[in-house]
Amino acid sequence: MRALKKIGYHLDGLTNMISYGTNEFDSLHYFHDERQFKNVLYDIKDKYDIIEYDNEPDAPVKWIKDVVGDTKKIIVDLHDLDSIRREFIPIPEQEMFNSADGLIYVSNPIRDIENVLHGVTIPNTVLYPYCNEGIVDFDPESPRKSLVYEGGANPPDDEQLNAAFNYRSLYGIIKRLVELGNETHMFCGNVSAYKTYQDIGAVVYPPTEYNKMMKELTKFKYGILIFNNETGTNRQVDLTMANKTEEMMLAGIPVLACWCKEMSRIVKKRGTGFVFNHIDEIGDCSSFENKYREVYQNVLQKRKELVMENFIVRYENLIADVLGLERKGIPDHIQKLHNFEYGE
Repeated sequence: MRALKKIGYHLDGLTNMISYGTNEFDSLHYFHDERQFKNVLYDIKDKYDIIEYDNEPDAPVKWIKDVVGDTKKIIVDLHDLDSIRREFIPIPEQEMFNSADGLIYVSNPIRDIENVLHGVTIPNTVLYPYCNEGIVDFDPESPRKSLVYEGGANPPDDEQLNAAFNYRSLYGIIKRLVELGNETHMFCGNVSAYKTYQDIGAVVYPPTEYNKMMKELTKFKYGILIFNNETGTNRQVDLTMANKTEEMMLAGIPVLACWCKEMSRIVKKRGTGFVFNHIDEIGDCSSFENKYREVYQNVLQKRKELVMENFIVRYENLIADVLGLERKGIPDHIQKLHNFEYGE
């Protein structure tokens, strides 16, 4: 959103949650339910050429279609999909794909699968969840120490949640990192994790405002990019690109990647962390300490280059395809970055 604002786009928001970043919209509308959503959209729809929706849940895309019909173009940013995560297609997901005019995927493997699964013929692109430049800054020579995780985690005693989204069952993983001799910190994305991870030996923080969390992250030496996927059978983990991959890079943190195939591939290609086949290979981090400085310097370079401002043209070209307009060229000074990231 910030990248679009910087190049002159007018952006309004419709939300049921006042969260970090909503102050960036030119105007903001609030809804409680489907009725309010449709009523607000009906009143304001004629102001816009494009209506973008960030899933999930999926159902509001059908609500948008019910209101605007074919008079407006709908672009859907697909961050989490049950057809990947839970390996079945719920009706709202199918309706979402059927209602969209353009799609944004978070990784190439997910696009390849979903385009076949849903028979996609509309314009679509892949755009990694880059951070915006300038969100956080720090002294690159400031001392750093210990490991940090940021994000959601399942309470260990929630059987239903752990069965449905087992890759977020991180209790044993964080505990094991502590047992291996690491001072470990955890910024929980949910209160339930904050309450139930207190006894694992890590320093556990409650949900923290985004900009404050990003500033805190700059104090740490390694970022934890590990999921409960030792068997390598969880498609959500193996195929996706998590926000924390980009957030840790922007905070200047080399990551420890394990049991996340696509993210590990990208970390290895970028040289922004260390990749492991098993969590026990990490040990107390001393075995790769001699390589830290080299990787850290690479992170400092990549955090300047791999920001949304340098890739927002991919979104603009998707808009052009959806509206039947001429595409923009990729500026010469960032063409190599696009080739590096997407092979284009």
